[in-house]
Amino acid sequence: MSSNTITPETTIVLVTGANQGIGLEVVKKLTAEHPDYHVILSGRRPDAVQEAASSFQAQGLPVSPLVLDITSDESIAAAAKSIQDTYGRLDVLINNSAISGLSLDVSPRARMQAVLNTNVIGTSLVTDAFLPLLESSSKTRRIVFVTSALGSLARKADPASDLHKPEYGVYTYSKSALNMLALHYAIRYEDNPQWKINIVCPGHHCGTTLNGFRGAEDPSLGAVSICQAATLGPDGKTGTFTDDKGAIPW
Repeated sequence: MSSNTITPETTIVLVTGANQGIGLEVVKKLTAEHPDYHVILSGRRPDAVQEAASSFQAQGLPVSPLVLDITSDESIAAAAKSIQDTYGRLDVLINNSAISGLSLDVSPRARMQAVLNTNVIGTSLVTDAFLPLLESSSKTRRIVFVTSALGSLARKADPASDLHKPEYGVYTYSKSALNMLALHYAIRYEDNPQWKINIVCPGHHCGTTLNGFRGAEDPSLGAVSICQAATLGPDGKTGTFTDDKGAIPW
C-alpha cells in the first residue's frame, strides 16, 4: 500500500470484500464524490484485489489494494499491521464481506459453518482488530455493517410481510446475528458523539455474485445508502438499521 498524498485531513476508509459487486461500487462512489478520501480496497484474492485497485489508480484515484481474508486470523492481523505501519490510523470501516452459501457444494453443517464464519465471526474479528486504529483517528469514526432486510426478525414474524416465508435459511439468520453484533459496538460507543456505528441494507434486489445476479437493480444503487452512513459527521445518527427507504424494524 502507498501513503502518498496522505495528510491529516485525508479520510482513510477500509472496505472489505471490495473487489466486486456492491463493495466495488462503494469504492467508486466514495472516490468520485470525496476527493479527500483515500480508500483501501480489500478482498481475499490477491490478483482480483490488485486488478480492481489498479483500475482506479489508472484514473489517478486514491485507492490502495489490501489482501484481507476475514476468515483467517493471520490475514486479519497482517492487514491491521499493514494499515498501522502505512497510515497509523483508520477513519472509516465498511464491513461489506459476506457470502450466501448458495454455491457451496457441501453438507448442510459445513454450509452453515462457512456462512456464519464469514458473515458474523469474521466480521466481528475484523472489527475488533481495527478498533485500535479507529480509536487513533481524530475524525468522526464510522463503522458500517452491510446487512440485509432479510435479517429483520420483525418482518420475518409479520404475516403481512413478503419476508414471512421459510426460504433463505442460514444467510437470513446470519444477518440477524450480524445486526445484534453491530448493536453491541453501537452501544459500546453510544455516549461518544465521535463514533457513528450503523447497520445498512443496500437492497436485496441488487444483482451481485452474492445472489447469483438474480436481483433486478444495479449494484451501484446499493452503494448509495452505505456511502451515506460512511460519510456521516458528528451530528449523524448511530445505532440505526436502515435501507434506502428509511428505518427497518428490528
